[in-house]
Amino acid sequence: MKELVGNCQVCGCEVFCTDGFFNGVVEPEGITCFSCRDRAVLNSLLNQLLEAEKAGVETLAFLLESAPDNTLFQHVKEDEAWSCRGLIESIRREKGQMSTNTGDFTDKVKALPTQKEQLQLLNKGQSWVVRKIDQALKLDMEPETKQFLFEMKQRHTQNIEECERLI
Repeated sequence: MKELVGNCQVCGCEVFCTDGFFNGVVEPEGITCFSCRDRAVLNSLLNQLLEAEKAGVETLAFLLESAPDNTLFQHVKEDEAWSCRGLIESIRREKGQMSTNTGDFTDKVKALPTQKEQLQLLNKGQSWVVRKIDQALKLDMEPETKQFLFEMKQRHTQNIEECERLI
């Protein structure tokens, strides 16, 4: 049995209850179809990643102040900047709203007394990014966005391994 419940508040599509299963989400503003809900969740994850990657660029710039010839720090900083560009493109591609915020990660790293502790926290941050990417990859998205996130995950995983060697 299929019964019309209402229309999605975001896209206007019809939302049904099919065989007792509601094909949407009830929110304070009204009904949202699963597709629009997934897009909102994806936009949130992409923005969390963007804020973290902007903080990553700042963090690596800070680490480079004390080790300007460190090619690994320079490489990781370039990867963070690459990730920022890709996330901006992905948010636009997915028709999301872009955050202008930057995460507070740099202050946490600066507060640590030794480079070893700073690198350990950097790796925890990189691992957090990998977990967030895994969450995002479970959602529907444009193929270009998915490909970018796969590559971003791969780069972060490689950077974690490289930083581990310095710890």
